[in-house]
Amino acid sequence: MQVTITDTKQIGQIAKLVRKHQGLDQATSASLSGNGTTFTSEFENGKPTVEIGRVLNVLDALGITVTLDIPMQTEMLTAMERNQIELIITG
Repeated sequence: MQVTITDTKQIGQIAKLVRKHQGLDQATSASLSGNGTTFTSEFENGKPTVEIGRVLNVLDALGITVTLDIPMQTEMLTAMERNQIELIITG
């Protein structure tokens, strides 16, 4: 299922819903993602200043994939731009 997220509160609420659906409590989710329960609670409650790296760890632990819809048409990109995107993604 794909959804469009517009703010931190929505993404936190979705993560909380998925966590509960998986039968996980906050402590278990926090442990699986390498975070503490305070961070997990703040994230799930929409704190706007949570660290993106830690959020990505939580989402990954829950099996949630983040996809960016880049406003550039592939056929309009130069070879250099396509290569830059590929390097960014592959590291």
